[in-house]
Amino acid sequence: MKRTSVFVLARCAAAVAILGVLLAVALATPLVAPAGDATTTLGVAAESVPPTTTPETSTPPATVTPPATTTRAPKPKPKVDTRPKAPKFVPKKGKAIYLDRKHQWVYLYVNGRQIDKFRCSTSRTLPRRGTYHIYRKRRQSWSFNFAVTFYYQSIFTVGPHGNNIAFHSVPVNRAGHEIAPLGKPVSHGCVRVKYKKAKFIYFWATKKTPIIVRP
Repeated sequence: MKRTSVFVLARCAAAVAILGVLLAVALATPLVAPAGDATTTLGVAAESVPPTTTPETSTPPATVTPPATTTRAPKPKPKVDTRPKAPKFVPKKGKAIYLDRKHQWVYLYVNGRQIDKFRCSTSRTLPRRGTYHIYRKRRQSWSFNFAVTFYYQSIFTVGPHGNNIAFHSVPVNRAGHEIAPLGKPVSHGCVRVKYKKAKFIYFWATKKTPIIVRP
């Protein structure tokens, strides 16, 4: 019995010695983290590794656009009316017709500014000096003997023998030819003008449009 007890005790002592050696080895060797986790180690060594720091990403400051400098556009220069002014005896408001009988010219004005000028033919004494207004219009008229015809007649006065005095186109004979040129006093009292000018006066002038005859 004594031999058996001694043997058992010897085996226990050997086992304890082996466990002590294994424990000492285990304490001296750091444990490795499981596979797949390459960044973490157990024990003191793992705690001594400084954490990995990621540099902060900073958003660049937004570019501030300075306010646009508003430059005032230069004020447009007022338009200068370069058309000739009407004589003093012509009204400065509305439409007006001035007949220069001496020089055989007709002038049209609007608000004291000339809009047209063209040749005419009157008689030597008619129409007489004065201010008139259109009171009747005819698209076409004929001479007493129907030898000539004229168009766009704008009647504004009456001659000493009761005949109408008007603006109208240059008379045309039966062959279709205009009779007598413009620029000379050759009519019997009416004011002869080109066809287009007679038509313009016919539609442009009204009963309120003054017709001033000078001299």
